[in-house]
Amino acid sequence: MGTVTGQERGAPLERLTGLTRLLVQLRFLLTGVALLLLPPERISVRIVLMLVSYAVLSWLLARYWERLSVHVVRHPVLIAADTLVASAILAVVGPSGAFFLATVLTSAAAGVLYGTRGVAGVSAAQIFGYLTALFLYLASLSAPAETFWENIQLVVVQPLLYPTAGYIGLRLRGLFEELALEQERRRAAERAAAAAEERARLARDMHDSVAKTLQGAAMAAQALPIWLRKDPERAAAAAAQVVSAAEAAAQEARKLITDLREGSADLPIADQVATVLREWSETTGIQAELHSCGAPMPLLITARHETVAILREALTNIDRHAAAETVAVELSTDAGHLVMTVRDDGRGFDPGSSAPGHYGLVGMRERAARAGGRLSIDTAPGEGTTVVLRVPLAPPSQSSEDSP
Repeated sequence: MGTVTGQERGAPLERLTGLTRLLVQLRFLLTGVALLLLPPERISVRIVLMLVSYAVLSWLLARYWERLSVHVVRHPVLIAADTLVASAILAVVGPSGAFFLATVLTSAAAGVLYGTRGVAGVSAAQIFGYLTALFLYLASLSAPAETFWENIQLVVVQPLLYPTAGYIGLRLRGLFEELALEQERRRAAERAAAAAEERARLARDMHDSVAKTLQGAAMAAQALPIWLRKDPERAAAAAAQVVSAAEAAAQEARKLITDLREGSADLPIADQVATVLREWSETTGIQAELHSCGAPMPLLITARHETVAILREALTNIDRHAAAETVAVELSTDAGHLVMTVRDDGRGFDPGSSAPGHYGLVGMRERAARAGGRLSIDTAPGEGTTVVLRVPLAPPSQSSEDSP
């Protein structure tokens, strides 16, 4: 339904494409049924060829709808030609039965494709073609006048099915447009919530790092005049402490700014993980490799940030404690989740040990929980360590990778 993107006013292209293809597929099936239900006395090579040709046309439209729909939408004369062919078939096989229902589905598809004016024009053309076919068909009968009055519903009722089906197509299109609007509102609310969560995360990180460091520097600076009068050596030490704290605060601020930029970047999560892993390997000299499934892995802002932060923490702890020679990171998807696996061939550790410094498990699990996921550790002394993170994926339209 290529051009339908400009016609649908925000309705999801996939849904409209699927709906129109379904209508055309039903038209194909009904044409086949009409061919099978032909009475023996009306079977002829001409009729069979006409029905088979119409069925093949319907099948081609359904099979290659994305390509052909552009021409159907831009050139209404194609619908007019389709209506002319359908009317010619009705004039031969009769205005009732399965094939008539197949032509009604064309009106429903026109309602989805063309809007109010378009479906009005298509329905009018179909009614005219139907009535012409009806009179030609009745003229071929032995008693056309008597048949005409005995089947007055053929003239009055059945033609009304064309605008009725077109109206149904219009309503379906309207429902999809309303659904698209509601989805856009929900996405906007989710983006606002994600932005609020990102602000809260940044405030939390600043409080835990820069704010505390600056507070320590301020306290040391306040004591500096006193030590200048009483103990110059202590004053020099306090001044050095202020300088050191200021440098630490500057480094922490740069790290927060870097994390903030990475969190809003358009890089796919796999590329961002690859960058972090490459930089870490160059700094530590430890061999590292990344295996990615290549499938789309959209994440919301919070999940994206925490995933990268957990990777950094795991790599830092491998460098400090594992004495590993190689590290492998694997990214995959499973049941709507991103699965990040970090393996090293280091010394491992006893997961039941309470000794400090073992991989910062508490902080990593807290980060996983903030991302709506969970973290698991598989390790033993002398057997290396495997860290597995599972976080929920977001639909692509809601992911941070789609943000401008």
